[in-house]
Amino acid sequence: MRKLVLCIVVATLFSGCRRHVVSAVGPIREVTVVSDWWGWVEPKVREILQQRIPTPQPEPEFKLRIFTPDQFRTYSLFRTVFLIGTVKDSIICQVLGPKLDSLPSGDYGLFKVPNPWAANQELVIFVAQDENRFLPGLEIYSKRIRKTFYDIVLAHTARALYHYGRRSQAADSLSKMYSFTLDIPKRWFLKQEHADSNFVYMFGHYPDRGVFVHWENAERPLIPGSLLTLRDSLTARYYDGDFVEDSLVTADTVEFLSGMALRFRGVWQNRTEVIGGPFVSYSFNHEGRFFMVDGLVFNPGKRKLDQLFQVEAIIRTFTPSATGPG
Repeated sequence: MRKLVLCIVVATLFSGCRRHVVSAVGPIREVTVVSDWWGWVEPKVREILQQRIPTPQPEPEFKLRIFTPDQFRTYSLFRTVFLIGTVKDSIICQVLGPKLDSLPSGDYGLFKVPNPWAANQELVIFVAQDENRFLPGLEIYSKRIRKTFYDIVLAHTARALYHYGRRSQAADSLSKMYSFTLDIPKRWFLKQEHADSNFVYMFGHYPDRGVFVHWENAERPLIPGSLLTLRDSLTARYYDGDFVEDSLVTADTVEFLSGMALRFRGVWQNRTEVIGGPFVSYSFNHEGRFFMVDGLVFNPGKRKLDQLFQVEAIIRTFTPSATGPG
């Protein structure tokens, strides 16, 4: 009977949700997990979504809030929802409908539904034929699940970061002078005094965050050790001696500008000022040129991962342009 009532409630709200009377709420980096099977999947879901990121104090990549499907009226308002269940679960049947027919017998699938019950909301669904397929399916989809939520959080972060607008004139000056541009948030400042050395940077306060761009008019091999050495040389010169703590750096490749970029995430330090914090850096070649676009955070005594997502959201706005001297 409870499942029948739930199905009716979901059907009623889902059928009218396209009007989006309300906007989704909740912390940007929080994932609301909804499942009757949390006891089965908890260790694997936490392994996928709560990797510890040094900032330098380790922080979980995503925060989790847990609900069961019968708490629909509460979780349906949250910003990012992860629904995990089987093909027999009422809410999954209601939301996916005929899409479940595309699930091969004995298999599992991952679906993404934008704005299901509120505006600016993302629903991600992992569904398996039965509970015995949860763990193998989550393992196979682990990288895709993590990337899906990472991209969602970056998109929500960008929406919040640019809520007050962009510094269009400053961005246009980058495009005209250097053949690339970035979306510069309002209340951020652009500095170009080192542009003759192919280095410009921007920064915002409260808390302190910065993004720099370094470019070269020839391609460069994307070798991790060489690129970290290059970053240290740039920050030693322009950031008063900052350097990377090698033991806390991770590297991976990400899709960027229709190609691939080498991404570093780690911790920077400054011995003279005895300070440090997290950074994220993209290195890539594009149309015969090399770029390093790098963001850092300084927010002593407080959590920093939200701000690290902010500077990465800015990095992701990097766009080559046809104007400028190059």
